[in-house]
Amino acid sequence: MASATYRELLGRNKSFRLLWIGQVISELGTWFSFVAEIGLVRMFSGSAMATTALLVAKLLPFLLVAPIAGVLADRRSRKKLLIYTDLIRAALALVFIVAGKTGAVWLIVATSASMSSVTMFFEAAKNAAIPNLVSGRELLTANVLMFSTRFLQYTLGSALGGITAVQFGYDVAFIANAASFVASALFIAPIPGRLMRRRAMSASRTEELASELQLASDVQKEQSHSNPLSAESAGGVPVGGSEEPAMTSGARFWSDIVEGLRFIWATPFVRGLILVNIAWATGGGMTNVLFDRIAGHVFSSGGGDRGDGVFSTLLAASGAGVFLGMLLSRRVGQWMSEQSRASHFIGWALVLHGVLFATAGAMPTVAFMAAFVCASRLVLGAEFGVQETMMMRVLPDDYRGRVFTADRSLEWATMALSTIAAGWLVGRFHPRVLMTVAGALSASPGLIWLIAVWVSRFRVPARAVQESYGD
Repeated sequence: MASATYRELLGRNKSFRLLWIGQVISELGTWFSFVAEIGLVRMFSGSAMATTALLVAKLLPFLLVAPIAGVLADRRSRKKLLIYTDLIRAALALVFIVAGKTGAVWLIVATSASMSSVTMFFEAAKNAAIPNLVSGRELLTANVLMFSTRFLQYTLGSALGGITAVQFGYDVAFIANAASFVASALFIAPIPGRLMRRRAMSASRTEELASELQLASDVQKEQSHSNPLSAESAGGVPVGGSEEPAMTSGARFWSDIVEGLRFIWATPFVRGLILVNIAWATGGGMTNVLFDRIAGHVFSSGGGDRGDGVFSTLLAASGAGVFLGMLLSRRVGQWMSEQSRASHFIGWALVLHGVLFATAGAMPTVAFMAAFVCASRLVLGAEFGVQETMMMRVLPDDYRGRVFTADRSLEWATMALSTIAAGWLVGRFHPRVLMTVAGALSASPGLIWLIAVWVSRFRVPARAVQESYGD
């Protein structure tokens, strides 16, 4: 069965359409702001470590708040989480203006950390809700559309953000970002909250899912003792109809966290994808530090040139590549109806992505470097779109928030450590050399994945490549 077209999805599914439009607006403002934040830090400090501190502040909070965000996304109203976090982020966006007036680098860093923390709650609720807002035939298309337009906004926002920084200053970007979050909340408000959770599955479907995901019996026993509803959801049965009651104790909260982690460890495919993402982040976390260093020192023309133009060009090339790759992933997803194809694609895509990014480090001009960065991200975008959809297909609704936040937080925590390492290394090695190293690190999980497929016969489960999910 072919996936739904973009026109079918947006024309027939009003709830998803509203969520998507809100994201299109807010993501544009986010990347306007990102270029401005980096520019402020570079202007006030000029230190690679200051830029590193800002990038780490954007990544590290995800690890700290992820357990809370995941539990709330699985236990509380996802709609309320989406709206409240949008409004909080709108207020935080305006704090950057104050930081710019005072020249306080610490305030820029602290505000970025707060913004990232709140964003984790939004992402947890959104990723958990998307599979419930669409049918199985629409899921791949919805993921491709959501993430491809995100990176299109990354591309446009980075390019326009660089122009805005040069022509109008940074305050305009921060105001635009605040307004975009308010707009996102207004679009989400009409979506019925009940649609963001899935109805209970039948007993036969529950047994099928439990078998395919290879859940260990001790996970089910642990869930049976902690909560009668979670014993049911161990086989993939979400909470039906209504929200669960609010958590009554700290013990229940920690039990929910442990339950999610045990589910991940007991599910080989989910565990494998998360480990791959963590390994990729060892090289992926270096990217923005290297782009900033290359912009400000390798290709800078001197004088009043702060490197904003080159930095935004490399960011735009990266975003354009992911955008095109995400569009391609819809075709790739249809081609990968066989488990063997899906298993090999993930490994080879990551290897090729890393090789192309490493090659970018040797390019003599901004244009050639941007072209190879774009190509590497195109491959990565195609892999990510397919991977994300497969993960959504195999995850029970009642675990989705915790699994996605665990995946993101561990990946971004690794990126934070990689960013710190890059900030230290750029003072000792040429950034071109470090781009090659980053590419090699990003390729390594693909090679490990392929070895696992060849040696241990590891395979993507059949459910992950079936478009009938949820129908």
